[in-house]
Amino acid sequence: MNGCLKSLVVLALLAFSMSALAGKAHLGFTVHYTLKRSAFDAKLDHVVVTKVKENSPAMRAGLMPGDVIEVLNGAVVSGNSARKLDNEMGAVQPGDTVKMTVLRSGKRIAIRMVAVES
Repeated sequence: MNGCLKSLVVLALLAFSMSALAGKAHLGFTVHYTLKRSAFDAKLDHVVVTKVKENSPAMRAGLMPGDVIEVLNGAVVSGNSARKLDNEMGAVQPGDTVKMTVLRSGKRIAIRMVAVES
């Protein structure tokens, strides 16, 4: 049973809004993420875009609901802590460029957006 618990992927019912976390900056998208739990910690498994606000930097950059964020500003997302992702997005300031690679329908797509004042 212990081995099962280590490999269990727990759906995190925690959703966070990148726009709310991005300091005083606004990107305009929301994600849900799943976590891989082990005996000692929880690491991000998938980060999936659930909502993109109309006329937001995310929409203008081509981000779409269902996109799975694989790389954020050069760092692979899967396997990192949710806290690291929260901290990175919290440091975004107006005018900062956020780069990501997303997986959409089996294809990797580069996305680049500039944060605006919220």
